[in-house]
Amino acid sequence: MNGAVRRILLLYSNTGGGHRASAEALRQEILSRNPHYHVILEDILLQRTFWPLSESDRFYFWSVSKAPWFWKALYRSVARKEVYATLHKTLGTIIGPRLRHVYERVRPDLVVSLHPLLNHLPRRVLRRWEERTHRPYTPFVTVITDLTTFHPAWVDPDVDAITVATEEARAGVLRLGAPAAKVHLLGLPLRAAFRNLPTHRQGVRARLGLDPTRRTVLVMGGGQGMGPVENIVQELAFRCHSIQLVVIVGRNRALQERLALRKWSIPVHVLGFVENVHEWMVASDVLVTKAGPGTLAEAMVCGVPVLLYGHIPGQEEGNVAFVLNHRLGEYETDPRRMATILSSWFAREEDVLEPMRRRSRSLAHTDATERIVDLLLEVMAAARARSSTRVPQRSLNLHRRLK
Repeated sequence: MNGAVRRILLLYSNTGGGHRASAEALRQEILSRNPHYHVILEDILLQRTFWPLSESDRFYFWSVSKAPWFWKALYRSVARKEVYATLHKTLGTIIGPRLRHVYERVRPDLVVSLHPLLNHLPRRVLRRWEERTHRPYTPFVTVITDLTTFHPAWVDPDVDAITVATEEARAGVLRLGAPAAKVHLLGLPLRAAFRNLPTHRQGVRARLGLDPTRRTVLVMGGGQGMGPVENIVQELAFRCHSIQLVVIVGRNRALQERLALRKWSIPVHVLGFVENVHEWMVASDVLVTKAGPGTLAEAMVCGVPVLLYGHIPGQEEGNVAFVLNHRLGEYETDPRRMATILSSWFAREEDVLEPMRRRSRSLAHTDATERIVDLLLEVMAAARARSSTRVPQRSLNLHRRLK
């Protein structure tokens, strides 16, 4: 790697789905390769627009937690081509000038999208900005942060490359018209902490202050502590007497306080937002969670079976099918039946849980972040080498080399 300064622009929005977490993972990996690079994260929707777009994160969290039926209807409606075309045109008048300002300020050598609404429009604005300023061709790459199912807005066939996490996602991207040579199955970007994980479960438990000898169930409610976490913990503590529970509720302080103040018949460890979630996963026999893409990718890397209690309608529906089809766990919404499932799993650990762990690890992309950054730097280098002759919307065929 030479010492030349490069500017890499990561477009995301903190509206759920782990977009920022994926962007941060890529930034850390890029800077570990060359600390002199400038890696700029831009939250276009929340920080560069005005109401109501600037409040779209609050609307998203409200709808998926309080009115999932409404989110499902909205998601399916916007997925229709005619509706998305209208939305795209509206966004163009709002976001277009702000994107041009960002491009002018950053002057990127590479643009990476990590959000479904930041593909077609930013790529077109980038091309017009290049023509107006006589800039050399700037490659544009999409990193899809959903696991299996995703909104059609993710797929712009004219970007230089698209990365996906699973075979299911790759098939979906191809159905939406992306050339096969541009689609790279590399996994989801995860933090560096998920590499070189400890393998001795009991040792990790002891280090975390858990009972090394008790079977451990980790219950997670995402960054916002959403879902029926309280009811689940209550039923598991009442019905599964030989386990210990670790409950991570993220930024939901009210839930954390309620759970911490209760008296439990089994050991229950209640945590808020943690930086070492990878250690808690490694320490656990089973993960109880909703079907979020990042959490499932982390679980596969850690080789922990999952018991799903819910999913966000739309983009997470396929994740449930993925877990069931690959026999990585089960899906159950009733907390009492969840306790029954866990008891049956622990009664047949060698026949049930161990095969789940092996299947999870076999599907994991432990080097996803590294391989995605490899692709980004290859695309950027190839475009720079060809900068003397700008060819709009060309494909950089790196599939054979990176396969």
